[in-house]
Amino acid sequence: MNIVSFLLKDIFRKKLRALLTILGISIGVCVCIVMLGIGESIKHSFKDVYGKRQIDIVIQENEQLSILLSRIEGNVSGRLKQFPEVEDAGAILLYIHKMQKAAVPVFGWETGDFLFEGVELTRGRLPAAGKNEVMVGDALMRALEKQPGQIKIKGQVFNITGVFKSSSPFEQSAVVMPLEDLQKTLGQSGKASFVNVKLKPAFRSGPAVEKTLNEIEQALPTVTAMRADAFVSEKTKFIVVGEQFSLMISLITIIAVALGLANTLIASSFEKKKFLAILLAIGWPKLAVGALFICESLVIALLGGGLGILLGFKATAFIFSAISIQAFVPQLSLVFIVKVVAMLLTGALFAGLVPAWITLNSNPVEIIRSE
Repeated sequence: MNIVSFLLKDIFRKKLRALLTILGISIGVCVCIVMLGIGESIKHSFKDVYGKRQIDIVIQENEQLSILLSRIEGNVSGRLKQFPEVEDAGAILLYIHKMQKAAVPVFGWETGDFLFEGVELTRGRLPAAGKNEVMVGDALMRALEKQPGQIKIKGQVFNITGVFKSSSPFEQSAVVMPLEDLQKTLGQSGKASFVNVKLKPAFRSGPAVEKTLNEIEQALPTVTAMRADAFVSEKTKFIVVGEQFSLMISLITIIAVALGLANTLIASSFEKKKFLAILLAIGWPKLAVGALFICESLVIALLGGGLGILLGFKATAFIFSAISIQAFVPQLSLVFIVKVVAMLLTGALFAGLVPAWITLNSNPVEIIRSE
């Protein structure tokens, strides 16, 4: 009999207790993933918009906290293209539209904007300016499958000419139309929410970017120029605050899980104390006996953790669908899962040390005699 089969048989010797312990661990892990995963998914969606397109600088209205309220002149992008450091720039107008009780982002992109290079048309063609045409992300299109190829925004009907796939989850559930059409629809002629700026490779180093930021703000005093990573951090501050609270709740949950697991292992150690005492009496090293508790704790934690991760993914997806946040999708990275597992295994390690310490500090001869 190998050590793995021995541990599994010992764990499930008391089936109900083992199943309740594993279920308790899985619920704890599920809570951690849900608490931390929502913020992780939203931040991931924001970062993808800028990171994968190599956007270096974002321009918005000076002293405006909300990107939705920011309004700058759309022709700013043309002026920015004249800077020697700038490779490309594109003005964007953003509007959040209520559709089927869900919040859907609507983007107005300049014709020929480099943002179009970051999307892949899976159906149809790009929308043409002045013809009330739009293209939609494939995730949004799946939600609109039962409707005709049209969409109504601010009382205007737009024909869906194309469906696109984007590397950004934020855009997968978005509507994109020519900038001038969205300006007309919203009554914001010549206006944009912000401008994305892509620098030439030679000017993407830290000092060069800072120099370009200063030059832009001096030339355009009504705007604020920010590094793209700083812009994302600024717009996701509420997520960071929420993450700190979620991390605290998750740590408390893991501690509770570890205490519950320690209680189970202590009860198990008392039930098989004679067997453990015999192992010590015949010469088993104390470290080997202690390792049995550590391994048993880790096996239970991994069984419960695996189930908890699955439940966490399902619960996160359910929450996103229940509150109809179409702009974001649950997308948990491998690094995030490793962090949760590391927290769980650390708790399991300490849970295994408690019964190991109790057993190894007892006198095996007295235990055998008492039995």
